[in-house]
Amino acid sequence: MAIAKMVRTFFYFLTIPVLFVLYLGLILSAFLISIAGILRTIGFEQIKMSIWHNVAIPVSLSIPISLIVSFLLIIGSFYIKRLIKHCVSHLNF
Repeated sequence: MAIAKMVRTFFYFLTIPVLFVLYLGLILSAFLISIAGILRTIGFEQIKMSIWHNVAIPVSLSIPISLIVSFLLIIGSFYIKRLIKHCVSHLNF
């Protein structure tokens, strides 16, 4: 019984840093996507947005699509944060 508890605690210690890096990456990506959509609408031609290979998004749809994708990433990060809290609450010292 004690070995199972130690193994579970060990795996929680492994998953928490991985989930935390994923959480930060999702938030950073959401922020960068929003900035890229705004900059592309303003006129930065260096930023390319496409849905598929050789299927570019029109410049007028850059902000709405970037905000939709950012919103989806933020929702995903909320679930990752809940998972982190779950892992931390189940640690037994």
